[in-house]
Amino acid sequence: MPGTIYFTNPGHYKSYVWQQINEAYLITFTESFLKENVHPDVFEEFPFLLAETVNPRVLDPDDFVEFENFYHQILKEYTSNSRYRNKIIGNLFVVLLLRIKEYFWKDYNLIYEGDRSSGIVLAFKKMLEKHYRDLGAGLVDQAFRVQDYADAQQLHPNYLSNVIKIKTGKPIGAWITEKTIAQAKFLLRNTTISIKEIAFKLGFSESNYFSHYFKKYTELTPALYRKQQDISKP
Repeated sequence: MPGTIYFTNPGHYKSYVWQQINEAYLITFTESFLKENVHPDVFEEFPFLLAETVNPRVLDPDDFVEFENFYHQILKEYTSNSRYRNKIIGNLFVVLLLRIKEYFWKDYNLIYEGDRSSGIVLAFKKMLEKHYRDLGAGLVDQAFRVQDYADAQQLHPNYLSNVIKIKTGKPIGAWITEKTIAQAKFLLRNTTISIKEIAFKLGFSESNYFSHYFKKYTELTPALYRKQQDISKP
C-alpha cells in the first residue's frame, strides 16, 4: 500500500507478493558504516536494530512524507563530493533512527511471532553485540565459541546453530565472523593500538593467525587495510 515502511536487518529474508508497485526507496547500511559514522555503540543506543524483523507499517501521508524527505536528503549527500559526506549521512541516519523508534516502537513487541525461536535469535544477537563490545573495551580477553552462546541460553550448540540458520538464513559462524571483522576494521581505523593488541582484544592468541583470518575475509592484511584507511582520511 502507498505509505508503507518495512524495516529489517541483514541475514533475514522475507518475501511479499506485490500486486502493484510504482515507486520504492531502499536504504541500506553496513555495520562498519554505522559504527564509524553514527556511533561505536550504535546497537546499544538503538537496540531495535538487532530485532529479527519488523512488520510493515502504513503511515499517515504527512508522516510518510517525513521519511521520504530523509531518503532524498541521504541520496543527495550520497551523490555529493563533500569530504564530510559519510558523517552527514550518519547524522541524517541518526534522525531517521529516532523517527523509526518513535513511529515503530511505541507499542511494538520485538518477538511478535510469539515463538521460542525468535527469542533465541534475539538473545543471541544481543549477546553477540555485547560480547564484542566487551572484547574491544578489554573487559574480556577470550572470544566466545558457539558453545558459550549456547550455554548462556541453556541450549545444545547444535540446536542453537540450527535455529540461527533457519530463522536468519545465515549460519551462526557467519554471524560471529562478520562481527569479528567489523570490530577489527573499527579498531584498525579508529585507534593507534598495535595489530598485535587488536588481535589480543578480539581473542586471537597470535597476531599472525589474526592477520591470516582478516585477509581471508577482506583480501587485505590488517596492516594494509589500516594504511589504506589512513590515506583516505581527509
